Amino acid sequence: MAEPIIKRTAETDFTGQTALILAAERLFAEGGIEGVALRQINQAANQKNISAAHYHFGSREGLVQAVLAYRLPELDRRRGELLQRNVDAKDVRFYLEAFIAPLAEELAPREGGNHYLRFIQQYEKYRGDYAFVRRISPWGVEIYAGLERLLYYIPEEVRRLRVGYLINMIHSVLATAEERLEKGELSHGEIPVIAVNAVDMFAAALSAPLSADTIRQLSVR
Repeated sequence: MAEPIIKRTAETDFTGQTALILAAERLFAEGGIEGVALRQINQAANQKNISAAHYHFGSREGLVQAVLAYRLPELDRRRGELLQRNVDAKDVRFYLEAFIAPLAEELAPREGGNHYLRFIQQYEKYRGDYAFVRRISPWGVEIYAGLERLLYYIPEEVRRLRVGYLINMIHSVLATAEERLEKGELSHGEIPVIAVNAVDMFAAALSAPLSADTIRQLSVR
């Protein structure tokens, strides 16, 4: 399948492909990627053509990739800016800040609401094409690589587990914040504290020393 080329438009453009992408992002976030029928997305996007989603994107997977292609390039651009900061040391916190800050920025007030963090959390449960994600987010790939380089002293098996779980946990924390924002249980002014505290927590988790139990488990494998 050819990769979708999606031109990012104003969030207030609720027509055509953009309307379908925004409707898909919201419905997939709320109901799961496999729990929403394409006809529901057509209806939510106010499309007269009942096959509009299939016409524009070919399939469910094509529509999922279109949502990613709509959001990820700008998010990745911000990560690139943060990775190119002039700092004294590119430590674990440096890479975590570059990963987390752009995601937290996705929680800024937006007409139509915020749904991307819950969408990406659902994507992690879906049989998604991570090769596609890596192609359109090269700075995200560099963050993973940078963290692995810094954690070279941790056995590879544990290092890969930590980095993998880390991404899931970051998305979970921010997806929960997104949902609480929607319910009015959280204010936008609280997001910066949540973001910087996430950096604190995950930096400690990534670099935590191995326990005697973990070392023993590794030795018997």
